Amino acid sequence: MENKIRTRPNLSEDVYEAIKKRLGDEDLKPGTRIKEEWLAEELGVSRTPVREAINKLEREGLVEIIPRYGTFVTNLSPKDVEEIYDLRGTLEGLAIRSIFLKLDKEKFNEKLLEIDEFHRKCESYLEEGNLEPFIKADIAFHNFLVRSSQNSRLIQIMNNLNAQIQLGRMESFSVPGRAEKSLKEHEEIINAMLQGDVDKAEKLIRNHCMNIKKNVLYFLKTRHK
Repeated sequence: MENKIRTRPNLSEDVYEAIKKRLGDEDLKPGTRIKEEWLAEELGVSRTPVREAINKLEREGLVEIIPRYGTFVTNLSPKDVEEIYDLRGTLEGLAIRSIFLKLDKEKFNEKLLEIDEFHRKCESYLEEGNLEPFIKADIAFHNFLVRSSQNSRLIQIMNNLNAQIQLGRMESFSVPGRAEKSLKEHEEIINAMLQGDVDKAEKLIRNHCMNIKKNVLYFLKTRHK
């Protein structure tokens, strides 16, 4: 963890958000045992808010508490993956359509070009085998599309879905060549949006989500061989 929790009035909620955001990372991958004392030390808090956060995450299906064995980050099943990425493709396709109807095109394109430039910088990192900058770019791109829809309910649904998406993110990128392919898919989506082709952009984002789904399913299949 990079930052300790400092906001005290909503400590339990802050701890919950901090842990939720990290689910799926290298130290909290699906199937990993969660050690309360380690999290408490990393976040600079007692074990009580950590335990409260874990109980909330369990209710959301993001962690699993197994009596006498411990607490583990939830492993995604093939059915989970199918549902998560089918829903994501539909919602992000809807977000793109909403963007074209609601946003100031000039301001949106200006921000989109900034994201595109950030993506292009990531190419050199991928060549070095450094996934971290690309993962940040991936999250920023998808979050930007959703927020730009200005659809509050869509944004809320995606916020709830994002933690489950995070669980599959590293699995997808662990498939050789997937990060590079994902980067190109992002660039194609960005170009379609800059050209004002909403039908093409929507089709591309749906295909992009389906490709992620295929890669996560492939990872799950090979992991259990």
